Amino acid sequence: MSHPSRRVLCAEPHADTCGLIKALLERQGHEVVAAKSVAECVELAGQTGFDLYMLDDDYIDGTSLELCKRLRALTPETPILFFSSRAFERDRERAMSAGAAAYLTKPDDIFEIVQTVNSILSGKATYRRRGEAEKP
Repeated sequence: MSHPSRRVLCAEPHADTCGLIKALLERQGHEVVAAKSVAECVELAGQTGFDLYMLDDDYIDGTSLELCKRLRALTPETPILFFSSRAFERDRERAMSAGAAAYLTKPDDIFEIVQTVNSILSGKATYRRRGEAEKP
């Protein structure tokens, strides 16, 4: 299934994880730009438009929740996807409360990234959190 090319800002401090995400999304035709820190992510987001932000847990200069709130203030219309190693429900709830559109966990949900990103970008938002019943 072909999807229109979209720009994704992958805020991921681990080069190997970012490389995998980039490979998966570029195979779908999306452009992926990498950022390793909160400051770099905010700077890139302020300079040019993105269709989606993907966030990790922690950065050398801040947390994903802080970054999510800053991105929400900067570009409230751009969806945010957390790809986190934190699998506790309270972490998901905090991310969603901070403005995330979806929350996936590492490494279990790696192959759900493409489907989730495409769902968010298409506006269909058919994604759901693990253990949550599908909505009609």
